[in-house]
Amino acid sequence: MGATEKVSAFVGIVSFDGAPIDPERDEIVGRAATASRQGRTSTCRLEGAVFAQSPGLAASGASRDPPLLTSRNGRSLFAASARLDNREELAADLGLAPSELARIPDPLLILRTIERWGEPGIARLLGAFAFALWDADARRLTLGRDCLGNRALFYHVRPGAAVFATTLSALFALPDVPRAIDELTLADFMAAHMGDPRRTFYCGIERVPSRTLVTIDRSGVRHRHYWAPDIEAPSSCRNEDDGIERARELLDRAVEAAIRDSSHVAISTSGGFDSSAIAATAARLGGARRITCYVGVPPPGMQIHLGPLQYLDERDKVEALVRMHPALEARFIAPERPHPFDEDCTRLFARTNLPVLGASNLGWFARLYDAVAQARHRALLVGLAGNFGLTWSGDLSLVARLRAGEWGGFAGELRATARQSGRGLARTFARDVIMPVAPAPLRRLLHRVRGRDPDAVARFSALSPAFIAENKLVQRWRSQEFDPWFEPRTAHPARLRAYRLFDDNQLGRDLRALCHATHGFEMRDPLADRRLLEFVLAVPEPMFRRNGVPRSFARRVLADRLPREILDERRRGVQAPTWFRSLDMRRADIAIEIERCETSALARRLIDIPRLKRLMAQWPNDEQAAQKRQLDYRLALAGAVLVGRFVRWVEGGNA
Repeated sequence: MGATEKVSAFVGIVSFDGAPIDPERDEIVGRAATASRQGRTSTCRLEGAVFAQSPGLAASGASRDPPLLTSRNGRSLFAASARLDNREELAADLGLAPSELARIPDPLLILRTIERWGEPGIARLLGAFAFALWDADARRLTLGRDCLGNRALFYHVRPGAAVFATTLSALFALPDVPRAIDELTLADFMAAHMGDPRRTFYCGIERVPSRTLVTIDRSGVRHRHYWAPDIEAPSSCRNEDDGIERARELLDRAVEAAIRDSSHVAISTSGGFDSSAIAATAARLGGARRITCYVGVPPPGMQIHLGPLQYLDERDKVEALVRMHPALEARFIAPERPHPFDEDCTRLFARTNLPVLGASNLGWFARLYDAVAQARHRALLVGLAGNFGLTWSGDLSLVARLRAGEWGGFAGELRATARQSGRGLARTFARDVIMPVAPAPLRRLLHRVRGRDPDAVARFSALSPAFIAENKLVQRWRSQEFDPWFEPRTAHPARLRAYRLFDDNQLGRDLRALCHATHGFEMRDPLADRRLLEFVLAVPEPMFRRNGVPRSFARRVLADRLPREILDERRRGVQAPTWFRSLDMRRADIAIEIERCETSALARRLIDIPRLKRLMAQWPNDEQAAQKRQLDYRLALAGAVLVGRFVRWVEGGNA
């Protein structure tokens, strides 16, 4: 992998009880800052604290970050990993001239913002950042992370002291940091329950969640959100056409901010709205020398019947996009064999110290990421936030109309939605109206009436039933409002979307934030630009679905830049269609891994190994047959094998 970009990393130790920190710790902290990476570090100490930072490097090899910073009064120590999107606005508010701003790196701009406005100033910061601030007089450590979690930050508190780092590798390189698995968090992961924002897979190690400040001092640890979206905010637009134009302006600004430091732009592209909108917008802006769309496509000759709601190959749609915008060039990636990460996932663990979501998709995306890294890109643009932002489908539009008393509009939209979906009036009413507003006990009853166990995760997870019972996980999940059928948490559209955008699935945020450690480049999502998200959260829900057509708002916004082949498509492109082919090629190795799981006491307790062995004995005959058993093989088996390997890796069982 030819990495061109190092995102800056920092690590530190602080003491709250006044005890001096051993000078030998300076060297230890400095080495920790370069754990799993090479490069120089700067180390600084201030009464009760030692910080070390490994600066980010641009493609030229020049440092993009200053050494560690102290406050103007010399009584605070500061470190940050940052890429700000609103430098000019911050500079204007701070009274900085353009010539002065040009000399100020992003971490220093963050420190100046905090010095001017205190903690409320952090809400002014837009972009990707994590920081640590030590107040020597108060003996107080403050850790912060951006609203989307684009940078990672972890910490461990012990009596009288705390340690922190932007990677788990750096944290584990410090002395006396525990590395024992938190089995309940790992069980939640197997159940696809990502609700706890703080806990990691390791006992005693927590993350700083997105949009959160963590303050640690002698009195304890305190978490608080420094910013919250205004989910009751009315739309700022005079009418729908005005909203369309405003959304286009904000999309242009978001993409421009994401590509302003890249002459050769890389975009993970599909035939869907999100990534194709980013690619089209980048082409229209005209600032990049080259724009390459990296597109995963099935190998030649692959044919699978997917039903009426999905399509197999993104190639035709991306080719139409390139014809419309000749500034784009497409590079199609067709994986034909398992990726090295598939064959040995400990290579991934060694870089992140984390298991990965979507084990069966791992190799598909890793092939694409390898191509991006080999082309020496500093960043890859993705469109992950679109589904709950700009391109939201309007799932709660019927509920919104009903609550607003729009009886005529509700009746017409109900008929149109039933016609477009093919589900019929009764099923559409039950799915789109009753289930979103039903309280949890009623939902469970409705699941039972339909012959479902409302608390079961077995349809997609090989988490051991004995472990579930022993640890009373069903009761725990209910108390945490976890729904294994993944119905909406709330029928309030903006509240639901804001939760998914800013708070849900902190593990996924950690993995994206650590992309530079895993693949050698930074991952950026223009559709996660907070200015754009705040705007689309205020768009009235019925605008997202009109005449039964989902994503109606996005279809209008993007009509000026996407071809009809994409705009008119109602189906979804299948993700990682080679998942079973990869599993099938590794069938013998998977059987060995299942046997090895039995050598770990924790893996035996967590994983339903007898079920995995039954699945091996019932192996599908071909890819088409496997499509009907995706929950068993793509999710339950592949996920459990990866978890078992992770457990043995942490325990040191690499045999």
